[in-house]
Amino acid sequence: MSSLFRFIFICALTGWALLFVLPLKQPRADSHKTARYAALLGAVDSPLLDASQEHLPLPPHLTAEAAVVYDPLQNEFLFQKNAEQLFGIASITKIMTALAALERIGENDIIEIHAEAVAAEGDEAGLLTGEHFSLRNLIVLMLASSSNDAAVAIAEHVGFVYGAGSFEESQNIFVRFMNETAGNLGLTDTHFENPTGLDTDEKAGIISNVSTAEETARLIGYALRYPLMHNMHPIPATLPSEEGSEHVLSPTHTLLMNEPGVISGKTGFTDAAGGTLATVAEIPVGKLSIIVVLNSTRLDRFDDTARLLDWLRTH
Repeated sequence: MSSLFRFIFICALTGWALLFVLPLKQPRADSHKTARYAALLGAVDSPLLDASQEHLPLPPHLTAEAAVVYDPLQNEFLFQKNAEQLFGIASITKIMTALAALERIGENDIIEIHAEAVAAEGDEAGLLTGEHFSLRNLIVLMLASSSNDAAVAIAEHVGFVYGAGSFEESQNIFVRFMNETAGNLGLTDTHFENPTGLDTDEKAGIISNVSTAEETARLIGYALRYPLMHNMHPIPATLPSEEGSEHVLSPTHTLLMNEPGVISGKTGFTDAAGGTLATVAEIPVGKLSIIVVLNSTRLDRFDDTARLLDWLRTH
């Protein structure tokens, strides 16, 4: 019965009628359980920021489905959005291509360009059959211009060094090295099927190389131990082959050219993976931060990163 009702007890005692009105009390609720259940039902408001948090800037609005800001020196994530969700990484793949090669051959090793590499989809470096490049220069071409032909040439060379008997086998051997390196770094959600970042079937939306924003940032943090990838600024206008032929670089990471503090990074885009971007910045000078955005758009990946850089400056 409701607590609004009362029981009236009339007692007859030595000729007197004594009237007691006793309200029925509701059982006392367990305050901890009530709060827990209310929270599960969404009935409890989010707690207010404490005084130490009130000065922090609000996180920026992003088009990207996933993003992180990572401090590799402190191993700390300063910003996260869907950081552990799996996405295609497109040509950010080439960071691993460079890393897997540098761990197995020297950066001054000379690589011959073969017809199979020249035939790769996307010839941004304009490589020619029979030319020779140092691994160092091919990596710069690959990262700055997002050259697929350079990536395939690097994989082919390393594959043959390690016993490949055909072009296809060379690619398979190299991809195995890429995945071995990912495994050694504990990147359990990162997987590669080629050294370029091209997707298996863009029309069908079949993505080849995948990772999370968190693991991509950790990969880049590891790669920064190589000076070649630590600081790509300024990017040279041209790079020579061993024969002396100059190849024009067309940088794809526009923030590397015009955003203060940005020192390195890698772009990526496919129809299936969307726009991806990895950026290394020193903000302030000497304090490294890695910004990764995944599944944005071709244009918004730059705007997303610029917003995160602005957020970082006020953090």
